[in-house]
Amino acid sequence: MKKIFNIQFQLVERFLHSAAVLAVAFIMGSNSVQASTGIYGGYLMINDTKYKSSSTYAGSETALSGDTSLGTYDKRGEAGSSLLRLSLAETFAWQDNGHSTFAGALFYRVRPSTVGKSTNPGEYTLLDMGNGSSLGGNNKKFEWTGSVNLLDLITAPTTTTTYNFDFVHKVGAWEGGSNFERLANLSNPQPGSTSWGSIDAFTVQATVVPEPSTGMLMGMGIAGLLIVRRIRKNA
Repeated sequence: MKKIFNIQFQLVERFLHSAAVLAVAFIMGSNSVQASTGIYGGYLMINDTKYKSSSTYAGSETALSGDTSLGTYDKRGEAGSSLLRLSLAETFAWQDNGHSTFAGALFYRVRPSTVGKSTNPGEYTLLDMGNGSSLGGNNKKFEWTGSVNLLDLITAPTTTTTYNFDFVHKVGAWEGGSNFERLANLSNPQPGSTSWGSIDAFTVQATVVPEPSTGMLMGMGIAGLLIVRRIRKNA
C-alpha cells in the first residue's frame, strides 16, 4: 500500500511540475508576441511635404521607401536648391497594462546610395522628442519641430551623386520591470521589441549635383571675358 501511495505521489508531483513549466512558457511566449508597449506610427515633414514612414501607417501621405525620390539638389544655394529641410517628426506609441513609454527620438543618417544601411546608432544623428504627450486610450504622441537641412551632412560631390536618407523612430519603454528601446523600422514598423542589430531603416533618396570649385568658376569667368572681347573685336 505504501509503495502504491509513493507512486501516486510521484505522478502528481511530475504533473504539477509539467504544468508549472507549461504555464511559464505560455506567459513568456505571450509577452514575446504581444508586448505592452510599442510604436504604431511615424511621420516626417520634408520641404513642407508630409511623409509616413511605413505604408502600414494611417493617412494618405506617401510612404518612405528606397525608391522614393525627393528630387535633385545642389550645393550652390541657387534659388533654394541647396535646401532639403526636415521640419517635423512625429512618433505615435501605445502603452498597456500599467507600462509606459518615454524618451521619444528620431535617428537619421545620410549616405551615398552605394553604401549600405547601418545598424550602429553612433552613425546616426539624434533629434530629441522628449517624453511625449497623452492622446488618451493609453496612446502617446512624441513630436519634434525645428529646421534641419539634411544636405548639411553632405560634402559637395565631384560628380552627380544619389544619396539615401535613413530614418529610425525610437521610444523608450518600461515593461516587465525593465527598460527597453522600441525601434520602428522598415522590417518591423510596429515593434514590440527591436534591437539595433536588426535595424532596417526607412529610406528616401535625393540626387545632389556637384558644387563648382572656385578655380572652375574663375576659369568660366575668364572664358566669358575672352568671348565678349572677341565679339567686340569682330564687330
